[in-house]
Amino acid sequence: MFEPRPCATSGCGRPALSGSAACIVHHASPLSHVAGLLRPSAGRVELRDLDLPGIRLVDIDLSKAEIQGCRLTAATFVRVRFLSAQIHLSFLDRATFEGCDFSGAILQNSVFAGSEISDCSFSGCEIVQDNFLGIHGVRVTFDHSNLYATRFIGSLLESVSMRDCSLMRAHFDAGHRNVVDFRSSSINEGVFLEPLS
Repeated sequence: MFEPRPCATSGCGRPALSGSAACIVHHASPLSHVAGLLRPSAGRVELRDLDLPGIRLVDIDLSKAEIQGCRLTAATFVRVRFLSAQIHLSFLDRATFEGCDFSGAILQNSVFAGSEISDCSFSGCEIVQDNFLGIHGVRVTFDHSNLYATRFIGSLLESVSMRDCSLMRAHFDAGHRNVVDFRSSSINEGVFLEPLS
């Protein structure tokens, strides 16, 4: 797992970026620093045990990337391609995802809690034991995915498609759903407790 270190700037208190003494705000050149970490090795990007809170990635191809043990809290991802990527034991909480494609990805034991997710595809994914608590998902597709033991507790889902999904032990408690399509999914295997009014 990542090792958190405080920013070296006096009185800052933010976490420093991995490989740097400064946080994203006080780093002299945060974009080039992050770009250096995203250089492919053996044909794919590998991010392991990195602390990169607050980064912003736009129009980046992370297809087949391996992201493990990282903290990407409050990061922004715009039109990032995570096709067939593997994301394990990582924190992507309070992040913003706009127009991203995770099709065919394997997401396991990771945290997306409190994130804003819009116009994204998670089609054909293995999404196992992940935390999507309190997300706001708008126009998101999870079609043909395995959502085993994934938690959407307290989430607001609008115009979301979860067609032909395995929902075994998936939790949707205390959430709000507006135009969510569960056609051909195993809804009898999921947990749907409605919020108290």
